[in-house]
Amino acid sequence: MIVSKRKYNRQPNIITRSNDQMSLIEKRVLYLVINQMETGISVQKDLFKNLEFSIPLKELNDTNYGRIKKALTELQSRKITIIDDFTAKKFTSIIPFPYVSINKSVVTLKMLGDVVPYFVELKAGFTKYELAAVLSLTSVYSQKLYELCSRWKDKKMWVVPLDEIKMLLNAENYARYPDFRRSVLELAVEEISRKTDLKVSFTPLKESRKYVAIEFKILTDAAEAKEKHEEEMEAYHEMPPGEIAHYSRVLIHNYTFSRDQIDKILGSNDLFYKFIELESKIANNVIKDVKNPTAYMAKSLFEY
Repeated sequence: MIVSKRKYNRQPNIITRSNDQMSLIEKRVLYLVINQMETGISVQKDLFKNLEFSIPLKELNDTNYGRIKKALTELQSRKITIIDDFTAKKFTSIIPFPYVSINKSVVTLKMLGDVVPYFVELKAGFTKYELAAVLSLTSVYSQKLYELCSRWKDKKMWVVPLDEIKMLLNAENYARYPDFRRSVLELAVEEISRKTDLKVSFTPLKESRKYVAIEFKILTDAAEAKEKHEEEMEAYHEMPPGEIAHYSRVLIHNYTFSRDQIDKILGSNDLFYKFIELESKIANNVIKDVKNPTAYMAKSLFEY
């Protein structure tokens, strides 16, 4: 049976914080399987049986049958390495899909019962991310970094040792930081910020002259809009009076206010500051779906 897709995946953090050597297509299969799984906070592990999943080939966003067949064949032996403790080098390896087949444009996969708990137990926390967004990504580095940044988006920041992020992204072959930055981080961050709900940037951290960690800044679309609005308001409050007056007159004439309404806004500090605040929120999409900005502004300013 083919299950209809949910908008979001709820992925256990132990899977988010794991390492694998999957290709782009293999990761898409994994995301589509996770999307079908019933997750919970406290699961009884000894009750799990083998699970079977069906995925239409068209969901893999690739029309090359040979490439899909190769990916699915390799998926049968792919290990996911669960990082129990990175510092102490404690790891657990699992093979999720020992059985894979294609028939009538449908992929069928089986997951062994003793592997299932790793994908459904949410007691240790979970990562929520958009399925459509992660399926749209075209780099395995982007895929994994999107998972990791989704894990930390509520904190808006994530600091991770350089060796650990290389291992999580399966990019340990980039020994030099400049190569890792150029070939992995910059490309992944750009694609994530362009295609998904997250806006990501990063800063390398040094000790003495050695790069030791990466600090990621992670914003959702809403958080980015709010931050832009706050920056704009802070800049506005630092303007000299003459510049404020010029700026406000330009903004006001972007609206079809009456002469009386303009006089009221410019003649009242309270109305004036409220107008500037609302204008910034509308411009930065903090307030969304305003079909008639003048009518919305007039109602907010004068009907109270």
